[in-house]
Amino acid sequence: MNDAKAILWLAIEDYSGLWEAAWQLQADHPDFDSTQTAKRAKSVVNELLERGFVRLYRCQEPYGELSVIDNGQVPEVLAEPANWNEPGPESISIRFSATPAGEEAIRSWA
Repeated sequence: MNDAKAILWLAIEDYSGLWEAAWQLQADHPDFDSTQTAKRAKSVVNELLERGFVRLYRCQEPYGELSVIDNGQVPEVLAEPANWNEPGPESISIRFSATPAGEEAIRSWA
């Protein structure tokens, strides 16, 4: 639950990038290697998506217009390693943000 809570906080604070979820888990689990961190980040983000607590978005960097990613595309988006790396300028990134259900969930987890 702690990992999910940490990542959901990121989603409530802003439209966070997938790479930021990995960074958060690396900070919380310094004993994890990069493979463990990536695997755990994907698992937690996927769990939050399945519970309806977050949505995924494509974003034109830096901080451009956001477009919702269709639920049917989520597995391939999460499986793409490049989506978990910090984007460069003018690239497309994948971000996530909390839904109203996610905002309610975080209050109940406090």
